[in-house]
Amino acid sequence: MKCIFLILAFASVPKADAFNFDSFAGGNAGFLAAARANPVVVLKQVPLLDILAGREASSKAMDIEGKTFLAAAVFGDNWEVYFQLSLKGSAAMPAVWKEAQLKDGVTFRYAGGELKIKEENKTIVLYGPGVGSAQTSSAELFDLLYANSTQVTFGDAVTYAVARNTTPLSMNEGTITLRKGSDGLYYYSLTPDTQITGQPRWLLAITGVLYGLQLKGSELAFVSKAIENGKDFQSIPEVPSPL
Repeated sequence: MKCIFLILAFASVPKADAFNFDSFAGGNAGFLAAARANPVVVLKQVPLLDILAGREASSKAMDIEGKTFLAAAVFGDNWEVYFQLSLKGSAAMPAVWKEAQLKDGVTFRYAGGELKIKEENKTIVLYGPGVGSAQTSSAELFDLLYANSTQVTFGDAVTYAVARNTTPLSMNEGTITLRKGSDGLYYYSLTPDTQITGQPRWLLAITGVLYGLQLKGSELAFVSKAIENGKDFQSIPEVPSPL
């Protein structure tokens, strides 16, 4: 029987409400001793550019009046979710909005026109300058992100979708790890590149083995480390979806 302990947060849970793995480790002498005792093992490495290329594949492509627009979910420094929209093939920066802004209605301007965007009853509708329109939803964007991103399975038990992320406003580079729970909801964690440069960030423990991420030059490494006292992880909670 495999014992699995996850360190994650759901999309709409603020970062401050998520479990702080570093605080747990810092106050747990048994964990620190166990973690130091064994080497970090690299399970797999994937070029960051390959992961980044998956971002377009995991976006929702919408054709409106002869132009293709790409919608995606992106994540802020405090783990909040943003709706991102871009014109396919354009060099212009994508536009981003929080969900509350979409409910009030927003405008996306591009060379040659503009779209009106509004969310009603969890459906995001894009209205073209003429009669064209298209729609998506946050649920669909999470489905696409999970299905079409790079995936990794830890311990033959937990599968994560892995995607590159640039936070709005601060433009910090990082990695999103997204899994689907047994309750059918998505749970994610945002890991800034600065947090895994030179050392791993652990995402979960499965039967006495830690699994996580580490940057290795221009590649993202999926790593593991055996721990000698699995009981140290029995108190690790998981933040459930409030939805």
